[in-house]
Amino acid sequence: MFPIPVMVGRRLLLGAPPGVIGEDALALLRRTGAMGLVLFRSNLTQPAQLRQHLTWLRECLGRPVVIAIDHEGGQVMRHLEGTAPWPGNYALGRVAEQDVPQAERWAEQVGWELGQELRALGIGWNLAPVLDVLGEQPNPGLGGRAFGSDPEVVTRLGLAMVRGLQQAGIVPCGKHFPGLGWAQVDPHHTLPRLDLSPSQLAAHWQPFRAAIEAGLPTVMTTHVLVPALDTENVMTFSQHTIQTHLRGELQFTGVCVSDDLQMGAMTDWGTMADMTLKTLQAGHDVALVGAQAEDWQAVLGRLSEAVDQGALPELEASLQRIAHLMSQADIAQVLPPTQDWQPATLLAAEIAQAAVRVVRDPQGWLPVKWPVRLYLPDVTPVADWVLFEPCWFAPAQMADLLGVPTAEIVMTFLDATRVCTSTREAGDTKAGDDCAADVFTTNVLILYDALRYPGQRRVLEELAHQGQPLVVVLVRNPGDVHLVPAGVTVVDAAGFRSPQVQQVGRVLRGEPWHFCAGG
Repeated sequence: MFPIPVMVGRRLLLGAPPGVIGEDALALLRRTGAMGLVLFRSNLTQPAQLRQHLTWLRECLGRPVVIAIDHEGGQVMRHLEGTAPWPGNYALGRVAEQDVPQAERWAEQVGWELGQELRALGIGWNLAPVLDVLGEQPNPGLGGRAFGSDPEVVTRLGLAMVRGLQQAGIVPCGKHFPGLGWAQVDPHHTLPRLDLSPSQLAAHWQPFRAAIEAGLPTVMTTHVLVPALDTENVMTFSQHTIQTHLRGELQFTGVCVSDDLQMGAMTDWGTMADMTLKTLQAGHDVALVGAQAEDWQAVLGRLSEAVDQGALPELEASLQRIAHLMSQADIAQVLPPTQDWQPATLLAAEIAQAAVRVVRDPQGWLPVKWPVRLYLPDVTPVADWVLFEPCWFAPAQMADLLGVPTAEIVMTFLDATRVCTSTREAGDTKAGDDCAADVFTTNVLILYDALRYPGQRRVLEELAHQGQPLVVVLVRNPGDVHLVPAGVTVVDAAGFRSPQVQQVGRVLRGEPWHFCAGG
């Protein structure tokens, strides 16, 4: 096996091998000398045992190892057992439209609670919060992951969440520099290009600047082309952007980590060895590789060769920053869970109640007359990378959460080749080419990311042209509102977690509810 100098391995953050943390993870860390692991859903199938497994891993290695995870709340959660059903950042941004101080207090509380959830698992580094400022156009990659489009609100809520995480003993990470808010494509799949002016970039950097001034310890960059910063290089390889702007202009002195080099945006940028080297040469302290590289020996050999040739800038400074992060994350990982701590489901429900909005109701269909025909999306095709609560796979449970009597439940699909499957009675399903029509029934359409999925767009178009009473509920991407005809009632759930579904039900039923500003 190729000898691995510490100075090479410590520059890597690797995706944990699938499944329970055990011998495979230990072998990977021993082989590469990596600073740590990023955990994914398959690693948390036994969350109650994770802390014990991670303790075993550190003891076997005989050194600190950073355990990282994306635990944002809302759309991005890796497990649900022992956690609250957090509405997400966009919901907090919705609260801020009425009461910024309350949203700020709640964001700090959420950060602390997220930190407690991670402490219970033995995880020390949270790759959150999202500090992106949304643009004017719908964003398919961020959706409800961002706090909103007002730089001041994003700054205040982002800093509050950072404070909460740190108060819980967890190392936070602001992302995605230089900002994904205006992206029109998702870098998980395709490389975005952002044609922003320097003044526009300043607005996107406001949350990062403020967080860095407040001592933000880590920043994650993103895969994006920004000609105003670098006309030739993707941001991940842009030494000018990281050294001149992030390190120089914003005076960031912490650990800079790349986003996953195996995302779709990086498909055409070379081998893993090439990309890892260019990422570190650009000024990242750490290169993140989320899945298993095809040839670690080639990656590590290329990095070792660069070290021998003096081709890795600021090597010693990066290793010092990484060593500090490893010590801080290790402290967080061995902190005992807070005594008598329980998931804050009541806080999650309060945020959901304050965030759900009636966007418009031009024909006065709210409250709805029942029984309604309820259209629910079949999210099974995306369940491998978005974690849904069990109710999403049980139509009757979803109807119960909404609390609205249903004459019929109709399943819709993401793929345009299938439109609807109608379920009239429990266990009785039939396939249909067209959505059912009944002039005496209000249609309630739970719309899941119609900007991305053509099947959802097609169902929306068909129902909108039927002329029946129609209420559209946005649950995944608030930008879907741009696809809904002006005369149609729209309710923005600000997310798809169970307390948000319940609050939508209150709106549909016309039950009084109040958001107590300043409470």
